[in-house]
Amino acid sequence: MSIITAIFQAILQAITYIIPVSQSAHSSIYHDFAGKADGSFASVTGAINIGIAIGIFLASFKLFARLATEFFSTGRDLVKKEFSFNAAKPTRKLMLMTLISFCPMLLWLIPIGKNGMLYKVLQSSAYNNTIFDDGLFLAILGALIFFSSRQLTDDSNTKFITVPMAAAVGVCSLVFIPVSGLALIGGVFSILVILGISQKLALRYSFVLSVPVLLVTGIVQLCTADIKSGIVPVIIGLVLSAPVAFFSVRLLTNIIKKGYLKYISYYDLSMAIIVVVIGIVQLIVR
Repeated sequence: MSIITAIFQAILQAITYIIPVSQSAHSSIYHDFAGKADGSFASVTGAINIGIAIGIFLASFKLFARLATEFFSTGRDLVKKEFSFNAAKPTRKLMLMTLISFCPMLLWLIPIGKNGMLYKVLQSSAYNNTIFDDGLFLAILGALIFFSSRQLTDDSNTKFITVPMAAAVGVCSLVFIPVSGLALIGGVFSILVILGISQKLALRYSFVLSVPVLLVTGIVQLCTADIKSGIVPVIIGLVLSAPVAFFSVRLLTNIIKKGYLKYISYYDLSMAIIVVVIGIVQLIVR
């Protein structure tokens, strides 16, 4: 892989992962038209995912530091039998709710016969010789973002995340992450806002949930890549994607604060229509 390609991939992958326009859909569309929709991936992709996780972590460093402190404090209180969920501080509850959201993701490990694990089966939507389904899922993402942008104007969004909400987010993340056309940060944020969570808490929760997912995914991709990119492109992808992700986090935060989120939904829905039409043509031709 060339250095120029690694640079462009790092920038675009970081931006489209954080800004809810579906990184997986854009990647699937590119590979489909490039004739490379076979499910293979390069090691630089994993490095970039790790870099994105680092960028998000740095952009929310104080929050992650508090969550880490609460994680170890919770362990200490459990050992001393002093733990009380009802009396827990908001930061501790946020940490616990995040852990609950991770639990359903273990279902990815369910074997689905010769097709491999559930995660691999869901991910196959990105290389099934048509982008029709990518367009449908991108339309779903656009609709979620549109309705959440409408909900942001409601002053009643003051709830805290409950156990059922966290579990629901975890179940939804089963498809938000691997299915092409959807997006983890945008999907989780939209669902929480629609359920009555404030935009600040919903966005924080989305970022916290994405970091460990990106780290694990990145490490797995580095170790199992079909295409070895070379050490220089891998380093460039890792180093460049971190600051791009950092500034993308700030950009998304400002977009939401200023009420511009609806324009992202317009982009997603417009792209979805175009992709669905192309997908229908593909189904007829192929």
